Order: sequence, then structure tokens, then C-alpha cells
Amino acid sequence: MPKRKRSDTEDSGRRRQFLGRVVNRSKVKKVELLSIGKLQLKPGWFNAGYIFPKGYSANLFYKDIINTDQKVSYNCQIVDNGGKPLFKVTSSSLQETFSGKSPTACWKQILDRINETLKSKKLPVVKTQVAGPEYFGLNDPFIVEAIEKLDGNKKCEVYWTEKEKILKAREEYEMEGKNSEKKPRKKKKIEDEELDLSSEMTFREAYGGTWSAITRDERHKKRLVNMGKEPVIENDDNPIPDYEDPITLQPIVVPALSPYGHVAGYYSWTQSLRETNGLCPFTKLPLTIERIIKLNKRNFHLYKDYVDLNN
Repeated sequence: MPKRKRSDTEDSGRRRQFLGRVVNRSKVKKVELLSIGKLQLKPGWFNAGYIFPKGYSANLFYKDIINTDQKVSYNCQIVDNGGKPLFKVTSSSLQETFSGKSPTACWKQILDRINETLKSKKLPVVKTQVAGPEYFGLNDPFIVEAIEKLDGNKKCEVYWTEKEKILKAREEYEMEGKNSEKKPRKKKKIEDEELDLSSEMTFREAYGGTWSAITRDERHKKRLVNMGKEPVIENDDNPIPDYEDPITLQPIVVPALSPYGHVAGYYSWTQSLRETNGLCPFTKLPLTIERIIKLNKRNFHLYKDYVDLNN
């Protein structure tokens, strides 16, 4: 059966979704806003992707830590902690609060606990991108609009500057779509021929399509050994070997920095950007792999002031 041709309206919608940051792409289905909070014009209370109002509170529903087959309410709050925001998530079933310097820090603790329960029951663990702002409801269109109204004079300059860039990029992208017809990309067939996995590019092409419980670094080395080749251990040049990849929740492999200050494994970035159609999993802003900078022991000193290791 021939495929139905998409209309101009559908294509336009897809482009808007790609270039916007208000689309909630997470698995969080229901957000109940309790308090929008108050605007704070101090460092740490806003960034290029989000504004964090003091006193913000919302309820979301997610897996229970103990009874993982059930969903329970989690209360998310942003409170003042000595002039800086402190993010808190409280489980309604356990009445236990998880705190952190970022939304992701809170939810990572919760997902770790959920995975402990799943492991104890010999069930598959949760493999998800821990983009904390989504789990706080901060990507919900209604909440985004309400928060932006708090800053009617646009005092959070870095936020509004980035939003203007997005709107401009969206307009240019839509104009480009109208003026040119995109040619379908031919998929490279990987058959039974011997693959050269010693290079980064062939490794990405061969193994970039799926998430795995085995780290890409380990899988890479295993394949090379099976082929009788000497594995190239990229992680020997890792400047932050003890840091946990916020996307895979495993020790980071080939750390890489986004222009928004987030650090994750290079191959994690590659797969994540494929799955989100070019959106940063943390900020929901447009992002391409070409803008990701690999970090090593030789260049880390150049970027360490821009690195946010509290994702």
C-alpha cells in the first residue's frame, strides 16, 4: 500500500515541534499545578531554558518506589535555600522527600530507588533520560505560559534572548522548508561484512540505533576483541571518570559538553538527539551533535567553568 503523503500543514507542525521548547515529550502524562510561585531575579533562578519561580509547586504521577506497577503522586517544589533555589520532590506514598540543586538531581534519586526495587524483584530496570525539568512539569505549555507571565518586563535576559533565537530559527526553518524539497536519506545497509569498529564513525553507525544495558564503551571493546583487534580505550582520557552519565545512569564514557552546560556521554548524546528529533533532553532546545564538544584531559581546563555536573 503506498504511503500517504503528508500535507503542508502536517509538515509545518512537525517543524514547529522540532524548533519549539514548549512541547512536553516526556512520559509524564498529568501535571497538577498548585502554585506558580514568584519571580526571583537572582543567579540560579533562571537559565537559557527555564525560569524557576520561588514557591512553585505541582503534583505529577509516576511509578511508585515500592509498588512499581502502580502510579502515585509526587509533589514537586522549588524553595529558597540561602538565596539559591532548592528543588524538592516528595513521594505521597512514602512521605519521603528528595532534594537537590537541580530538578534532575531529585528525580535521579527517585529513579535509582525505583531501579533498586525492580532489581530486587528481578525485573527490567528503568532506562530513561532523566530530564528533571520535564518531571517538574516545567515543559507543560500551560505552566510555561504562566511562568513567562511572571516576567512581563523580560528581566530574565538570558532566557528571553534564547527564546528569541529559537523563534528566529523556527521562522528560518519553516521558510527553508517551503523553499526546498527535502530529499529522503538513503539508509546504509550493514550486512555481514567485517566492520571497522576501531573508528568512532563506524562504531556510531553500527551501534547508534538502540539503548543497551551494556555501556557502548564495553560493547565497543568486546567487539574489537572478538575480531582479534586491539581495543582503543577512549575512556583513558576521561577527565571525569567518576561522573555518572545523566542519560544512561551509568559511569560516563567519552564525556561531552553541550552549549547549555550539560555533560553526558558522547554516544548518549548521539542516541538521545536521534530519539528527540534534535532536541536537548535537558533544556528541550534545538541541538545538533555538531555542537557537542568532547571533553578530555587536555581540554577540560578550557571548559570546566562552563560545565554543570549537577544535572
